Formats: sequence, structure tokens, C-alpha cells
Amino acid sequence: MPLLSDLIDLPPQPLISIVGAGGKTTTMYTLASELAQRGKRVITTTTTQIFFPEQGETGTLIVAAETPTLLKMINPAWNQHQHVTVAGAVIRADKLGGLQPEQPYELLMHSGADAVIVEADGARHRMIKAPAEHEPVVALHTNVAFLMMSAGAINQPLNAEIAHRPERIAAVVGMNLGEILTPTRIARLITNEQGALKDIPKTAKTYLLITHPSMTRQDALQELVSLVRRSQRVAGVLCSEQPGAWSASAFS
Repeated sequence: MPLLSDLIDLPPQPLISIVGAGGKTTTMYTLASELAQRGKRVITTTTTQIFFPEQGETGTLIVAAETPTLLKMINPAWNQHQHVTVAGAVIRADKLGGLQPEQPYELLMHSGADAVIVEADGARHRMIKAPAEHEPVVALHTNVAFLMMSAGAINQPLNAEIAHRPERIAAVVGMNLGEILTPTRIARLITNEQGALKDIPKTAKTYLLITHPSMTRQDALQELVSLVRRSQRVAGVLCSEQPGAWSASAFS
């Protein structure tokens, strides 16, 4: 099974923002691990909020609000670790607050990191979402973007159990709460500038990442992938049943 890092086209200094729903944190740490095992120095961070890393997800955790302080702490950490996680603050016993949108790029330029991966959105563990006005918090100078969703949302009724901000999905797609999230409607959400592409730089290489593809019928998944691939903004569609087991969509 090819690694995620084998399936995406990374620039020399990737600054990756991950938005949407259905596995952002796991995807961030999985990709970071892949790159670190190849000898890259990797920073994982957030511009929103994340839970404290679990054991094995990162080499070390560094928390500070100001970029100069972070740099003083990150630079010596490379002597022991290929992958460090950075946050701006501890906001409660299990939660970390994010950096400002300009900080991931500052760290990429000045910390010695080869790549920075940013969780730039929140979804409250739902399968699909549309952003509110203040979302997502895409890192400045992002050059790679992952738009994420779970296949479990396909052909389900639009409600708060399936979707984060279902009313925003309804507004973006032009549907009502309770109506079915058909492949056509989801493709409209993914490729809409007020949907999944909101605030993603047009210069960024953008991928749709679909988790848990077995949770829907394959013909419905095929329809969604085919529709999304028509967008010039989407460079590729990848599917994963479990972390570290990504594949290029057979339908793309």
C-alpha cells in the first residue's frame, strides 16, 4: 500500500493546511511520521485547537505564543527529534490552542523544518462540514491543501449528527436540512469557494481526501469522485480505510 507522501506532489518546502472533517488530526500525524522516517524535519501544529498528542504521535510538544520563543525551543529539539508538535497555548487540561495564521510560515522559514503541517479547521468529529465566516484558519502561504470528508456522509440526510454546521452546508449547496447529501450535492460543497475551498489559495495544490470509503456504496463514491475531478482546483482524490493506507482513487 503506497504511503500518503507517495501519492501527493509535495513542493520543496511544503506548508500543508488540512481542512474539513473526518480524520484531520490522524492524517496530519500520519503524514508527519512518513516524512520524518524519510529524514525530513517536520513540524505539526494548528491554527485552531487540537487535543494533546498521544504517545507515539510526535517526538515532543513545544508550547509558546511568540515566534522567537518557539524558534529558540524548536532549534535544539532537532538534535533529538525529526518531528515536533507546536502549539500556542494550553487552553485546558486536554486541549491546545493554535498559532496565528502567519506563524507556520515563519517557522518553516526560520526553524530548520523541511515541512510544516497545519490542522486549520475543526469539525467536532462529524463526517462532513461547511465553514462558518471565521473558518477555516488557513496558514498564510499554504502551498498544499487537504480537503477532508468521511464517505459515511454520502447519501445520508443532512443533519447535525452527520454534519458540522449543517445549516452552512444547506446554504452553500442550495438544499434543506433533512434532504439527502447526494454525490452531486457533496461535490458542489467540495468545489465551492464558500464550501471546502473557502480561503484555500488558488496557487495551492489541493487534494480531496476521503476516509472510510467502505461506509458507502462504491457507485456513489465513484460518482462523487468523478464530479470532483472535473474541478480544476482539485489535483487528485485519495481514499483511506485506515491511517497509513491511502490509495489514489480508482475512479479518478
